[in-house]
Parts: sequence; C-alpha cells; structure tokens
Amino acid sequence: MKTGLRRFFLVTVGAILMMNLFGCSNIKFEKYSSKDVLINLSMDYIAGWRHSETRGAYGSYAQVMFFPFEKGNESPRAIIDITVKESAKIKPPFRTVKDAADDIMRKRVQFKDTKLLSESTIKVLGNDATVIELSYLAPGSFVDVKAKSVPVKEKIIITKKGDNFYFVRYQNAAKEFDQYDAAFSHMVSTMKLK
Repeated sequence: MKTGLRRFFLVTVGAILMMNLFGCSNIKFEKYSSKDVLINLSMDYIAGWRHSETRGAYGSYAQVMFFPFEKGNESPRAIIDITVKESAKIKPPFRTVKDAADDIMRKRVQFKDTKLLSESTIKVLGNDATVIELSYLAPGSFVDVKAKSVPVKEKIIITKKGDNFYFVRYQNAAKEFDQYDAAFSHMVSTMKLK
C-alpha cells in the first residue's frame, strides 16, 4: 500500500511541477488577428489584456502592443509587443538576425546595470530566431521619467521572414517577470502568418 501511495504522490507532484514549469497554468488566451498588413499575424494573447496596433513615422515599422488592463494604472509594467520592420527601411541596414540582436544589445547597454542573461536560438514562423534575455535598471514608470529605477527583465526574439524583421518582446519588472514568461512563450508558439 505504501508503494501505491508513494507513486500517487510522486505523479501528483510531477504533474504540478510540469504545469508550473511549462506554462499550463490558469492563464486563458484569446485570438488576435492583425489588421495591419505589415504585421500580418494571427496568434493567441492573454485573455483580458488589451492590444493596440500602431505605425511608426513614415511607415518605418508596424507594432502591436499587448498589455494588462488595470483600472487606474496608466503605466503597466508587463508589456508584450511585436514590431515588424521592412529590411529596406532599417537604418543602418541589418543583413542577418544576429546583426539585429547586436544592435539591440548596443542600445540596451545605455541602461544602467545591463546584463545579458542568456542567448539562444529557436524556430519562429518556420525560421531560426535569436532569443536574448536581459536585465537592467529602468524608470519605474513610463509616465514619470523621474521615477525611481527598478530592475527590469526583458526577453526579445528576433527573426526574419521574407523582407521583414520581427522583434517579439516581453518586458516586466524583474520580480514579476516569471508571472507571464510561460504565457509569452505560448503566444510566440502560436504565431502564424495570415
């Protein structure tokens, strides 16, 4: 009898650990389908979050931003966004995904205490993608630039499909980063060109 109880306990604990490690949590998802032809994506996003599509000056990029809706909070810390840039409109031009990742690192070094936590390669939209995870200090509020700096973690996935570079980014306060990291991975895994 003890063996059966031990096996049940181990299976239950294992299942709970797998759900926590691999993102099978209580987070629910809704479907997103871009209106902007440059973004040209459909994917899951976190239920209850809002999204907003924008275009850069002179059509230099298209972006969709996902953020939690919290009444009274004009400055959410958790942000997931996808920025699509046409190769011809990027200055200086990137030839490879690695060039784009290096450019991001050069820009992030300007933040205080920037650290590269990891760099890896995955498949996104059928192509190789570079994943960089960083930490740095950033203003605690996007509205008040004089706000006290807080530790931030950011994961950026960069890939190229056709003539477009895709920058998929998740940023959150370091202490809250794990809250949506698995959901971010799920969102990326469901990305499809329309």
